[in-house]
Amino acid sequence: MFFKKVAEQALNAPNTVIGEGMTIEAIRITGSESVRVDGTYKGNIEIDGSLVLGDSGSIIGDVEASYFLVAGEMTGNVKCNTQLHFASTAKVIGDIEAQSLIVDEGSQVTGRYRIGEPKTLTRGDIKLIQES
Repeated sequence: MFFKKVAEQALNAPNTVIGEGMTIEAIRITGSESVRVDGTYKGNIEIDGSLVLGDSGSIIGDVEASYFLVAGEMTGNVKCNTQLHFASTAKVIGDIEAQSLIVDEGSQVTGRYRIGEPKTLTRGDIKLIQES
């Protein structure tokens, strides 16, 4: 339920929009609000809010966001603090790190994945693995 509410807010009321037909080249976008990219953005994005990459949008750079919906094209690494959602039109090249992942049929993603909270192994865990 929480993720559905976050997704709806990101889709319906972004605070910043890079519109279709626009190209922005920058070093980095930072902030705590929601951003939607329907044009082209070249640079890194680091926001505490939600990020939506529309199906006509493209990002070339690394992204760190709380929630990220990808429907367009992206080249770069992604770190998502809550949920990452690849829509059926997504085309992504890069490494992925997220707490939760949704991949719709038809999306194209090339890279390494790390999903969920990483577990730290202890000596006891290592011993059990070796005995198996």
